[in-house]
Parts: sequence; C-alpha cells; structure tokens
Amino acid sequence: MARILVIDDEPIYHQMIDHALRPLGYEVYFALDGMQGLNAASALEPDVVITDVMMPGMSGYEVARQLRKNPRFTLTPILVLTSRSELGDKLSAFESGSDDYMSKPFDPEELVARMTVLLRRADLLRNVKDVEKVKIEQARLIGVHSLRGGVGCSSIAVNLAIAFWEIWQKPTLIVDSVMTAGSVALMLNAPMKRTWADLAQISPADLDIEALKSIIGAHKHGLHFITGPARPAEAEMVPNDTLRSAINILRTKYEYMVIDIPHDFSETSIHMLDAVDTILLVLAPEMASIRGAAVALDTYDKLGYKMDKIQLVLNHVAESTGLTARKIEDALNVKIRLEIPFASQDFIRAINIGKPLLYGGTNPDVSGLLEDAAFRLSKESHRKVAPTHPSVAWRQVQKRISQERERSEA
Repeated sequence: MARILVIDDEPIYHQMIDHALRPLGYEVYFALDGMQGLNAASALEPDVVITDVMMPGMSGYEVARQLRKNPRFTLTPILVLTSRSELGDKLSAFESGSDDYMSKPFDPEELVARMTVLLRRADLLRNVKDVEKVKIEQARLIGVHSLRGGVGCSSIAVNLAIAFWEIWQKPTLIVDSVMTAGSVALMLNAPMKRTWADLAQISPADLDIEALKSIIGAHKHGLHFITGPARPAEAEMVPNDTLRSAINILRTKYEYMVIDIPHDFSETSIHMLDAVDTILLVLAPEMASIRGAAVALDTYDKLGYKMDKIQLVLNHVAESTGLTARKIEDALNVKIRLEIPFASQDFIRAINIGKPLLYGGTNPDVSGLLEDAAFRLSKESHRKVAPTHPSVAWRQVQKRISQERERSEA
C-alpha cells in the first residue's frame, strides 16, 4: 500500500492523519521539522508527502522546493496542510512545487479523497514518463573550441548544427556559450530578442524547460538556437550554474546540440567541454594557432579527457598554403579528422548577409564536407538505419559515400 510521510511539528495532527489513513492500509511515517522530513524522505522514498508550513528551522514551502530539486521526487505528490488559509498562502504552496493544499482543521474524509486523487495522478504521470524514457535518448553534444579566435569556430558550429538538422530532420539546437560578443545570432540573421541574460534572475535550482523555452529562438528552416548576451555587463549577471543546469535540461529535449565554446578555459568553457561528447578543436595552418592547439590538447589531458573525445579540424582561413596537414599532425601527434579548404570569402559573405554557407549554395564542396562531417558525428543509431523518409541532405551524403567507396575499390 502507499507510503505517506507527514512533516508537522504538532503531534496532534500526526494522530489525526494516522487515524484517517492507517485503517485504509496506508503506511504512515512522521517527522517533526523540515530537515528531519527531508532526511526521512530520502530514506523512505514515500508515495506522498504531507507537510505543514510553519515549522522550526524550515518552512513547508522550502521543504517542497528542496524535494523538487531532487530527481527522485520529481513526481512525488506533495500536499500542504496548514492553518494558514489566505489566497496568498495557497499560491505560495503551488509556487513551491506542491500539488495540493488543505487548511487545518481538516475533514478526514476529504484527506482520504485527496490522497486517492494524488496517488492516481502520480501513477498516470509515471506511466507517461516511462514511455518517454523509452523514446527519449539524450542529445549528441558537439563542442567547437579553440584557444585562438579567427579560425572559424562559430561558422563551423552553426553550419554543423544546420547539417544535423538538414540530414536527420530531428530537434537540433545551436548554443552560443560565448558570453561576450557571441556571433551565432548574427550568422543566422536572427534578432537578439531573448538571450542567456534573460535567465539572470532565475535561480539555477528553479530553472526548468519552460524558462528555457523563453530564450530559445527558431530559425525559419527549423534549427533552434540560444544566443549570448548582447553586452558584457549582462553576461556577468548570468551564474555559471545556470548554464550548467540548462545544458543538463536541454540535452533531454534535443537529438543534437552544437555548442560554440569560448576561446579559453574559463569555468563556463570547462563545464561545456565536460558536457560534450565530442570536442572539435579548430586550428589554422600557422604557428600561433598550432601552439594554441598544443596548449589546448595538453589541458584536455590534464582535465582527464580521452583522445577519442577530441577531433582536430584544420581550417585554411588564409589563401596561402601555410603548413601542411601532415606537418601539423606530426607536430601535435594527432590525426586531423576534417580539413576545410580555403573558402574565407564564402564564409565572410555568409556572415555579412546572415545566410550560412549550407543555405547559401555558393560553395557546394565545402558544404558537402561539413554535411559529411555531421553525418560521421551523428548518433550510431541514426547512421545504421536509413530514415523512413530520407531528407535531401541525407541522400546527398549517401551519394558521396557511395562515390568514395567506388573510388577506393577502383
């Protein structure tokens, strides 16, 4: 039978609740204050929590908030039972995450009826969540990083995100985590109506998908995006924990996420690097960029990242040949996984008109390279099975794969 935890500092109500529920087969447990109640909840994992509001040390509202922070109690019904009966008290109960509210003194029959409703609702929600768990696979996270600016990180990030969306037609998000002068919105020709800065007043513990939806933009072709603050002063107001919580929430809502990571090892950058499945370390064929890549690789090692998490991307941002890919691989002792030929004019034009390369059609060779790279970075479960309704981009990738196979066998 259902297990009920009652948190109340008045023993008389322990007896009243026990007399109402135990004869019906409920297991009833008691705690005298909020902290004792939280500890009891962790030990018992009750089916329902009933809490008073006015208690020593911690209010019932805070008890509800603390329980809701713990994933174990996301669906656990919480009933606030209190002598306070004003409308504001009732609203405070619901704002704290409680499911229901009753005033003292209470009618035992009403308490039983509410227990029945809360338990039935919880069972329905758990059934829905069980189905969702089967269907939802966490997003594949790709981080684009470099310690040197000007090597095309943002352009690569945006175009890869577009490629994921175009190939699979599945929920895809590009995240601008460059909190000062990020350029994702500019590249998508998107107005910066809402940014990370709009979450500054929300506690990381209170952050949820509804709050995040308020800052997620949608490109006309279907890609979703989050942009960085417009001004550095706004960026300083956003706690690092907010970004950390946001990524954890968002990765359950998307199939693919690409994160444009700042050119440093700040707290924000390290969290993003920790979170992603693959780091694309971007460099140009010149000594300063190679030195930056060497420092980044050494730091990745110190952070405990395995080499199979890191892929080197060589972007020829200048027309001169510079150092060859072979020499760079020898110097860094890392294989280059993607080499982008000189196409600076195409990338610059794409930025200036707010039309990413994959939408512009001005350089199909480079667009094809980026599409193929996105396909290789895709979830194995997607790559192994052809889509029921293949997209144009998927067909293009498969055609290039077939042509490459034919050339290798010739």
